[in-house]
Amino acid sequence: MTETRQAEWIQYYIINGDLKLPPGTAAVQVAHAATTLTLHYLLNGKEQEAFRSWLETGQRKVVLIGSAQQVTNLADQGYLSVRDSQLSQGEEAPLTIVALPPLNRDDAAPLLEGLTEL
Repeated sequence: MTETRQAEWIQYYIINGDLKLPPGTAAVQVAHAATTLTLHYLLNGKEQEAFRSWLETGQRKVVLIGSAQQVTNLADQGYLSVRDSQLSQGEEAPLTIVALPPLNRDDAAPLLEGLTEL
């Protein structure tokens, strides 16, 4: 008898490591991204099946660190991005974090190449 492997749904948060954020600031950025992404799903009704599966399977989250370029590349692909105006010094607010929607681990792998786990 063959067992069917259940999809492992994970939500990934990628912090801009070039900013060298203190742990508390990084935690606030993750919370901001998580809240914004959740509100997006609740209010827009898109991709509800993946979000619901993620909710029902433990709401696993992984925080990764990438370079400013890696984070920018993900933001340019349309993933939720957060800029923190409190970290700017008169210039454009820096891109602090990108949040990926709940993804199956296997589907996320190509997006996560070169990133390190926090």
